[in-house]
Amino acid sequence: MRLDAGMRPRASGTRALAQLPLRSAKHDTSMARLIPALRSACAAVMLVLCASATAACAAETAPQDLTVTAADALTTITLFPGRGEGKRPAVILLHGAQGIERFAAAYTRYAEALAAKGIDALLVSYYDAADIGPMRSADKHARESYFFAHLPKWSARIRDVVSFVARRESFSGKVGLLGFSNGGFLAVASAASDRRIDALVVFYAGIAGEDQAGPTRLPPLLALHGDADHNVPLSSGKALLDRAKALGNEANLVVYPGMGHGFDFDATRPESADALARTASFFLERLR
Repeated sequence: MRLDAGMRPRASGTRALAQLPLRSAKHDTSMARLIPALRSACAAVMLVLCASATAACAAETAPQDLTVTAADALTTITLFPGRGEGKRPAVILLHGAQGIERFAAAYTRYAEALAAKGIDALLVSYYDAADIGPMRSADKHARESYFFAHLPKWSARIRDVVSFVARRESFSGKVGLLGFSNGGFLAVASAASDRRIDALVVFYAGIAGEDQAGPTRLPPLLALHGDADHNVPLSSGKALLDRAKALGNEANLVVYPGMGHGFDFDATRPESADALARTASFFLERLR
């Protein structure tokens, strides 16, 4: 083949590769040192991002102290946000005669269990400052008289809390009441007067007042009671059950043999775990 002036024959493939500059051993050593450093830096960034996400999630699910403006007073609630995204049902927890503080651990246990199931749990302090003394009186008759006299006022406050829940963007449209002892009596009275209540769970409670004919409407009911309860006898729970069934509603009474008042507040007892599991399952089913 003839070559024109200024042209040179192209080198063969092997020779051409041989002409490429080779990386030095020093370059390879530098890269070997750089790769682990890059990996460590990436791992550190990922840890920071994960920590930030975890902190944000913890902030979203941490209990929140809120105040609801009721018709006659400011009502304090502690909100335990339900886990998960999207709209969620809500359960309002109502304390017994002693207020929240004495059995705060037990009420919190229920609220946290419901929140873990994706339900917003709201622990409501429906007393105001003037109620605490009379409701802690050692005189049972005086205490009961005060409770029944103030039941309409407290029930109105619960209705205001329901209205607050209904305005929340995360609310699914379903709400339940969970009441303990006096809070159970209040839950029954509140559910009877508020058609927005979709489910009702009461512990060692019944129908408020002397008129056991009771309410004219109730949502699906789960009542839990010990047969050795001397504060609120089992007959009160049975009267509530009979009334709910007479209204044609779903109603169940779970009786715990040998258990007294507040039996479920001892977290070490198997009956306590059973009652908590039944409560969570009932609300999950009825508030879907």
